[in-house]
Amino acid sequence: MSDFRDDILLDEDDLLFADEIVDGVTPFDGPDAAVQGSVRLKRWKILIADDDEEVHSLTKLVLTEFTFEGRRLEFLHARSGRETVEVLAENPETALVLLDVVMETDDAGLQAVKRIREELGNSFVRIILRTGQPGQAPEQEVVSTYDINDYKAKTELTAQKLSTTVTSALRSYRDIRAIDRNRLDLKRITRVSGDLLGCQKSEDLARLVLDAAVGLLGENRDQGTVSGFFSEGHKGVDRMLAGVGDHQECRGENVLDVLDEGFIRTVDTALMVRNPNATEWGFCASFLSRCGIVSRLVLRTHGMIDETEIKILDVLVSNARAAYDNLHLNRELQETQNEMILTLGEVVESRSKETANHVKRVGRYAQCLASLAGLDQHDADLLLHAAPLHDVGKIGIPDAVLMKPGRYDEEERGIMKEHARIGWEILRNSRRELFKAAAIIAYQHHERWDGRGYPCGIAGEDIHIYGRIVAVADVFDALSHARVYKPAMPVEECLQILRDGRGAHFDPRLIDLFFENIEDFLAIYTELADEDVAPVYTADPELVCL
Repeated sequence: MSDFRDDILLDEDDLLFADEIVDGVTPFDGPDAAVQGSVRLKRWKILIADDDEEVHSLTKLVLTEFTFEGRRLEFLHARSGRETVEVLAENPETALVLLDVVMETDDAGLQAVKRIREELGNSFVRIILRTGQPGQAPEQEVVSTYDINDYKAKTELTAQKLSTTVTSALRSYRDIRAIDRNRLDLKRITRVSGDLLGCQKSEDLARLVLDAAVGLLGENRDQGTVSGFFSEGHKGVDRMLAGVGDHQECRGENVLDVLDEGFIRTVDTALMVRNPNATEWGFCASFLSRCGIVSRLVLRTHGMIDETEIKILDVLVSNARAAYDNLHLNRELQETQNEMILTLGEVVESRSKETANHVKRVGRYAQCLASLAGLDQHDADLLLHAAPLHDVGKIGIPDAVLMKPGRYDEEERGIMKEHARIGWEILRNSRRELFKAAAIIAYQHHERWDGRGYPCGIAGEDIHIYGRIVAVADVFDALSHARVYKPAMPVEECLQILRDGRGAHFDPRLIDLFFENIEDFLAIYTELADEDVAPVYTADPELVCL
């Protein structure tokens, strides 16, 4: 029911504004977007809720050319209070409801207000009550009882006043959403900052930063209008670690091969001077670790980013820089630790006249076999760095025994066996995961699958998987390279010894995996061959395969 009078709403003078076009705004094909420059902006959704069809038609006619901040209107329609709630439930981003009080019942509009605020929990949408019977719903009583934002008699709403009322409502909606968005953005940044600090790889950090940045920019843009990448410079090459939009499939590529030189210069200039004009095309930021590694975040939005978005992105970047620096410091510490471990292993091996490459090969063999055996990447990498300490206990073995060129007698053999226990004692009290793993390896890599090994004589799966893996790696390398007490064996003979030890000396599953992937191990053998020593295998398939 409505007294919405045509002669008042459509006064000829009031309709003059319909021919005015906001500068820089042109229609965009499709129901839900407007174009400002090259930026697709979502339309403001307005719900017309009234049981009078003329009200729908005339309201839409008056507001057809209306724009606010470069965005036009998308009209939704409801003819009852119940339908009003249903439409809002399906379109929670609606900015404004022009709501009739009297529809299927005398208070249908008022009941719809309660359901919108309470059932839907929608406190953002601006609600303007319009009534043709003000006495039936007194203004003061309605405003104090119901959570509405304006109350208008339909006789008040000339075309010009309707435009003014809608502008005021949209401005209010924009500000409320901006406040809420800032709250949610800061909450999102706080959450992602914790994840950033936990990153162990540059690629993981790059993906998190890029996804968070795109999420912060996506509120008022259509999906797909933000493109960007996170790159890292290494050895003079700037490679993309992660990409989105146009650069989604560019991971690992050289930035110079993906972007045109002109845009690269634009980014470089923006990073050097932090020119506000850079926001005409997007946003960029650089990351410099104290280790001297430089990375870049580049986002292209094909249009202006507002100051609020820039400030939020700056907060994200500030937190990401701290995480990025922390990641590279941790990496440097880890690499320093690994280098010290490798050096210690090399020093120990050099006492028995073995080459430094022995510990490197054992580490690589162990890493490869661990991956094949189903251990995760973390454990495989742990073995790479812990296995070089498998013989650290030899530091406690007298030179007369350690460097004896001939076979040991029983007493000497007993002394030599003590190196497993000595290595365990040296390493076992460490709280570091790597040294704990190294202690297990030092203690158990001479145990045998059949229980006839040392120092404990344990068997089968009672031997830690680390010990079983390094047992295969160490024996293969020891047989295939010269020692003070023996020359190197041809690889074919070494492989036959490993076959013969399947199920006796070695875990049969590991031996099967070793031979099924023998090319990988022979590649390591060749890559880390001792200097001036040529590889001595023929790769005869009859001998290489089980």
